[in-house]
Amino acid sequence: MVAAYDGGRLVGSGRIVSDGVFHGLIVDVIVLPEYQGKGIGTAIMERLIECSRAQRIRDVELFCAKGKAAFYERLGFRARPADAPGMDLRD
Repeated sequence: MVAAYDGGRLVGSGRIVSDGVFHGLIVDVIVLPEYQGKGIGTAIMERLIECSRAQRIRDVELFCAKGKAAFYERLGFRARPADAPGMDLRD
């Protein structure tokens, strides 16, 4: 889990669930609305991706909220076809 604080206030977080070998699933990435657009979400995602790469996890997937795909695409994720929903990042 990665967490972002402003003083003692939790303002953003995200986590990755993995089998420790091949697959990772990024879940629960959230930044308080008043803190969005300040790079916090990007920093959280970069840390989660770094952790997965350090563990040599090659397939990282996520499901994103409607309208948020562009945020994840900037980080290298690609949308999958409609019959295989979600997004993935493969090394």
